[in-house]
Amino acid sequence: MSLIKNSDSEGILAEAKNLSDQAKTWADLSNAIFDPASGLIARTFRGGAERREFRKTETYGALHSLVEQKMRETGVLGGSRPQKSGRFVVRLPRSMHAALELEAAGEGTSLNQLVLAKLAVPLTSALLQAKPLPAVRDKRSSHRPPKPRRSPTVKGTTSGRRRG
Repeated sequence: MSLIKNSDSEGILAEAKNLSDQAKTWADLSNAIFDPASGLIARTFRGGAERREFRKTETYGALHSLVEQKMRETGVLGGSRPQKSGRFVVRLPRSMHAALELEAAGEGTSLNQLVLAKLAVPLTSALLQAKPLPAVRDKRSSHRPPKPRRSPTVKGTTSGRRRG
């Protein structure tokens, strides 16, 4: 017995076509359909067994075809950059998380709003002073900053210590 109803397949395909019309890039469309937490498939089929069953259907193939069509429209590279969601996850030590929660409660605001305000202050002051923000080195970059040099020492001298 199949866990997938025809009405589920028809509904998911119709919604995917709407998503395709709204998506600016193929990456956005792919995320909207296939994201394992919030995509169309995850919202429609909550259980792993249902999702595995759905992957065997023609409708699943049709969803991939929609993404491929959007890829042809937007270009493989040009369409590979999804719109920024405005969300990102930061892992903090538990002690810092707790301290920020206490501060937010004391301020009568949410943790999100407190952290947003704390991030905005240095950005705003840098913009007002027209100073460029310090560059962040990409870990994958092969460029390394030069190592600091040691002060030359002269023979027969000590390095700031008095003898005696």
